[in-house]
Amino acid sequence: MSLIASFQFVTFYNREFDRLKNELLAFQNEAQLWEVRGDVKNSAGNLTLHLIGNLNHFFGAVLGNTGYVRNRDAEFATKNVPREQLLAQLQETQGIVERVLQQLRDEDVLAVYPLPFFGEGTTTAFVLTQLHSHFNYHLGQINYIRRLS
Repeated sequence: MSLIASFQFVTFYNREFDRLKNELLAFQNEAQLWEVRGDVKNSAGNLTLHLIGNLNHFFGAVLGNTGYVRNRDAEFATKNVPREQLLAQLQETQGIVERVLQQLRDEDVLAVYPLPFFGEGTTTAFVLTQLHSHFNYHLGQINYIRRLS
């Protein structure tokens, strides 16, 4: 059994994608996805774009050689993307993450991640875990923002 199967990364990531899609659908209207209130500086929409960019970069471009070129500034500057478009981008990103994870072999997971990530020599397993934590962190923020609306 591969490490991917034993740690169930595919299951964990798919669960978070489904939770994020459900959060976006739970906003009463699309305008609320882009609202910023008080000390909360990022909208749910921008956090979603950030997660899409982050996962497409670290999974797609780095591990999957998709050719994706990240524009991190645009993840926070772009506004008013229709909810259906966000959901479609999430679905596409989910497919990329799942394909990359399913193609990784044990030796790939144990190898050093191709880019410096929290320093040199960080394993891909560590990066996969850190990216999952990052996903959950922003998912929690989106949930909080939705409940404020």
